[in-house]
Amino acid sequence: MNRDLWKGVLIVLALLVALAAGAILLADNGWRKTSCVGRALVSGVALHNVLAVCGV
Repeated sequence: MNRDLWKGVLIVLALLVALAAGAILLADNGWRKTSCVGRALVSGVALHNVLAVCGV
């Protein structure tokens, strides 16, 4: 593939990771809610029920 395309994809992914990290750090109990969402998804809770389970 085109090398510039890969650079663009990496830049966009880095931006998304930075935005997600900023949202977690600025949220109230962000790390706790993030770990709750991760545990819920790993244990098989349906995606639309994660909000109710974790109180997000």
